[in-house]
Amino acid sequence: MTMTPSPITCRAFIDDFARGMDEMVEMPLADARKRYEQLCQQLGAPLAEGVTTHENHVEIAGRATPLRLRHFIPEVARKADGNLPAPVVFLHGGAWQIGSPESHQGIASSLAAQLGREVVSVDYRLLPDANYQDALADCLATIEHLSATVEPVAIVGDSAGARLAMDVARRLDTEMPNIGLQGTRMQSLGTHGAEMETAHHQEHPAPEKPTSYVLGLIYPPMDPVFVLAKENEFALGSDAPLLGRDEVVSMWLTVAEGDRSASYSPSPAHSQQPPARQIEVLAAEHDPLTQPLEAAVDVWRWRGADVGYRSASGMVHAALHAHHALPEMQHAWQAFCEALDRRLCALD
Repeated sequence: MTMTPSPITCRAFIDDFARGMDEMVEMPLADARKRYEQLCQQLGAPLAEGVTTHENHVEIAGRATPLRLRHFIPEVARKADGNLPAPVVFLHGGAWQIGSPESHQGIASSLAAQLGREVVSVDYRLLPDANYQDALADCLATIEHLSATVEPVAIVGDSAGARLAMDVARRLDTEMPNIGLQGTRMQSLGTHGAEMETAHHQEHPAPEKPTSYVLGLIYPPMDPVFVLAKENEFALGSDAPLLGRDEVVSMWLTVAEGDRSASYSPSPAHSQQPPARQIEVLAAEHDPLTQPLEAAVDVWRWRGADVGYRSASGMVHAALHAHHALPEMQHAWQAFCEALDRRLCALD
């Protein structure tokens, strides 16, 4: 019998998580990665009830070692014949430098349980051992490998993994939907935003073919921010516990320094062009990434994408790990999964 955890406060989670992260600062990177896995498993949700796991390894051209995929399989499938419907790919967070299928197993297994679908978590290469292009290549190779049997229907990413999910969608189908300008959407952006977007649309008209994957984005970093300009209110929101503005800049600088191909910087930028036609977004109220994300959601909707958005009240970046014990995070997470499930069931 599974015990329901006692609710905790967000402040308690922040204090415990911050203490664990502080311990990692002086550690060698390999040790810090192990400590992060332990921290997430200690404070995060356990493996979801009724979900089993197994792994496989895929040989990838150009990789010194096989790519590891961890599969989360729910006992109850939605199909009457007992077969699982098309799977979902999950890309973990961790600033592109830490994180693994183990650190995010609570999130990935909960996703599998709530969707009634296999979720495949990708152990993509991390910076600075590799670069962003390598991480992106691993994610693309996963889609190609799975598609040989059953093509995935969704890509869900957490934090840095959500940014990878957007870039994966761009690479899989660089021609985005030519949905056209929506007058009612333009009004919601205000005069300045509408003028800016009209000019951008004239310079970069949206191509015609839509991406076929549903995206699930959990507090993703938007366009690269390399300098904190206080006068640019759209670059980042205010500092918040567990993720500050300076930390976001530092993450992007690490990406840029290791990737001369600039594979992290699509054109047009994600804040100006939706990465998919169907998107579900989950944000946290106290997170510097939320303000630019909300601005992007407005633009995506205006450009015709079908975007569901919800923000977890009072929550912070990384709080999704403890969705089982943080009531507000649990409520927002469940609503996100239910909305994603509705989209995917319509595709089956």
